[in-house]
Amino acid sequence: MNSCPERSARTTTRTRPAAATGAHRVPRRRAAENSGPDRRRRGGPAAYEDAYLDGLFTYCLSIMCEHDTATAALGEALALAQRQHDRGRRPAAPGQSRAWLYALARWSCLRRLAAQREAGTPPQPRAAGTAGADAQLRRRELAALAWPEAAGTSPEQREALELAVRHQLSPAEVALVLRLSVDAATALLTSGACEVERTRAALAAVDAGGCTTVASLAGEDRLMLLRPGLRRELVGHVDGCPACRRAAQRAMAGVTWPGTAPGEARLTVLAAPRAAVHAALLVVERARAQYTPRFDRAGFPLTEKDRAARRERLRSRAVTTTVVATVLAAPALALWAAYRGAPVTGEASGQDASATEDDRGLGAAGGDDYAYENTGRWEESPPPDADGGRSPAGEATEEADGAERDDPAPDEDTGPGTAAPSPDGRGGRGDGGTRPAQPGRLTVDAVSTARGTEITLTASGGAPVQWNAVWSAQWLTLSATSGTLEPGESVTLVVTVDRDREPSGPWQGRITIEPAGATITIEGNGPASPEPSEPPPTEEPAPEPTEPAPSDPPPADPSPTDPV
Repeated sequence: MNSCPERSARTTTRTRPAAATGAHRVPRRRAAENSGPDRRRRGGPAAYEDAYLDGLFTYCLSIMCEHDTATAALGEALALAQRQHDRGRRPAAPGQSRAWLYALARWSCLRRLAAQREAGTPPQPRAAGTAGADAQLRRRELAALAWPEAAGTSPEQREALELAVRHQLSPAEVALVLRLSVDAATALLTSGACEVERTRAALAAVDAGGCTTVASLAGEDRLMLLRPGLRRELVGHVDGCPACRRAAQRAMAGVTWPGTAPGEARLTVLAAPRAAVHAALLVVERARAQYTPRFDRAGFPLTEKDRAARRERLRSRAVTTTVVATVLAAPALALWAAYRGAPVTGEASGQDASATEDDRGLGAAGGDDYAYENTGRWEESPPPDADGGRSPAGEATEEADGAERDDPAPDEDTGPGTAAPSPDGRGGRGDGGTRPAQPGRLTVDAVSTARGTEITLTASGGAPVQWNAVWSAQWLTLSATSGTLEPGESVTLVVTVDRDREPSGPWQGRITIEPAGATITIEGNGPASPEPSEPPPTEEPAPEPTEPAPSDPPPADPSPTDPV
């Protein structure tokens, strides 16, 4: 009886440390149970539907052309889709789930192909257990993906047609997968479908067997005609041969509109090895390092081509910002340089006076530039030697005392260097109060557009402005180089680049607009210069030794002769 309490005490003592040390592992264990494949086994929401696996595997196999690498790429795409789905970052728009999964599968395949090219390694070899019947099955599946009628299409057209015909994606979904506009995707599908129809009609003419020329071209192997050179020759012959053209027209009689025949075809979609795909999915989820692409605002992955285009757009914006900043700063610098030596408002310069010898008609005594120290003051009786041959100043004084005068009275305290008030009470400069017209001003604005850099010149002020443009880069062309603008008028100059004279690599050109003093900087990138090839060595003939020609002695000075 006494041993029971002891056992109970021992049991309690042993369980306390376990509860204390394992408490911090409970949230981590619960988080692991709520994520990954365990949650999907318990019936949690998945990021994809099982019905999409066959099409996704077929799409990956058509890109990778190898089963194991296609399975690994599909597993990576599904793991990425599940991770984005758990974070709530999948596309919210309805009808985009299938296109989103195909876009992720395409990104995974392109990433693996790029890694193989960078490493310089061929595609991964087949596993050792794929010999015999399994290897034959894989070869048959790859052969089932062949589409002979699409032999004349470009890679872009072929990929768009595969998505639209084999996987039954709409043009809008094809545009989402290939990151194109709907119009561009539709045009790509239409042009590719026309090429498929031409090849189909040419093959129908071959099967008809009514032309000996086509029979000689085809030979025993019909698929030999699908090579690029023979296919081009066959299509050209069918267009020009009446018998072959009638056979092609009979074969395409059921086509209602050009470019619609491929949509009626049904291409093979392979069954996905679900066990291998889920194994690849678990490998990616349990890996320490996982590859994650950059996504756009809609949740679709960005390829390396899209990222390069985005960097180019940002670089173009930076160049435009530099041009605008230069144009905005140039007038301010020109204004500061123009008024750098001007006096402060309300003060007069120490060297300028309001009257000179020519203005007053007074002779300069002694030729001193500063002979009139009392300029602006009126003397009652100036010295007789300062009249300069004019009437005495006293007569001018009497007239000014009794009547209005044209000249201002210089004896009023107006201060040195300032003008006296005019007789009508308005301030003036001694010329009756009329102010000179303001000089013309020129403002410059530049912006980068699709056709080139546009520079807008606007004249203001009270006088016409004569402008001219000077630039340093010979490969830049301006629509106009000089002209005259009336106040309020403006003109737009278009700066274009002469591609034939453009230097290779990055370049920079400056355009200066006078009299505004504005400088516009234009930057760009020319074509890459080809690597110079070394010319074959040529044997140069040895130069024949030549003796230096004797130089004539310098002429001697003639000796003086005695006079006769």
